[in-house]
Amino acid sequence: MRQLNVLSLFHLNLAFSSIEEEQRPDVIARCYWPLLRLPDAIGAPIAIEATGYTLETIHAIDPAWTAELRRLTGTGQVEFIGSGYAQLIGPLVPARVNRANLELGQNSYQAILGLRPQIALVNEQAFSAGLVPLYLDAGYRALFMDWDNVAAHHPEWPSELKYHPQRARGADGSEIALLWTNTMAFQKLQRLAHGDIEQRDYLRFVETQRGN
Repeated sequence: MRQLNVLSLFHLNLAFSSIEEEQRPDVIARCYWPLLRLPDAIGAPIAIEATGYTLETIHAIDPAWTAELRRLTGTGQVEFIGSGYAQLIGPLVPARVNRANLELGQNSYQAILGLRPQIALVNEQAFSAGLVPLYLDAGYRALFMDWDNVAAHHPEWPSELKYHPQRARGADGSEIALLWTNTMAFQKLQRLAHGDIEQRDYLRFVETQRGN
């Protein structure tokens, strides 16, 4: 039987332009708290990513939430994924800014969660080879990056590669492990959450992703 092994990674961003500051407590209550209950509901671990800024903002509004996240990372029910202090677009800023952003993010994670994550979600899914040594220096050993965006520029790549971990090579020859995300799955899940498609439609899409 063909199998499909997946990881559910949830991206948290209280600096999102559509969220007003006065709406942040409501987002935490209605979206972020149910997220922490998800591992028990489905009987499987999940991954959560947030910038240092978002984590600090949640902590200031509802410290019980970050305390529960810290507990769940300790039990292995949640794997926390890093990204930096701010969700800046790495290829557009100098290396020293990226380096500081990654380190400030790690400092926030350590202060609030008591950990320094080793896997990062590339901000805005905008990658450049110069980022690899900066992530390595910040203590990361792997990156999440979108398959669809990258593969569109490499039509020679076999589609089966999206099912396998790879390695990304930096401009200096350094390498870091690479895990693929799926933009189509993310967009369809958004449409499901907004009621634009039915759950059966989403599950039908997931079934089509099974590989050999």
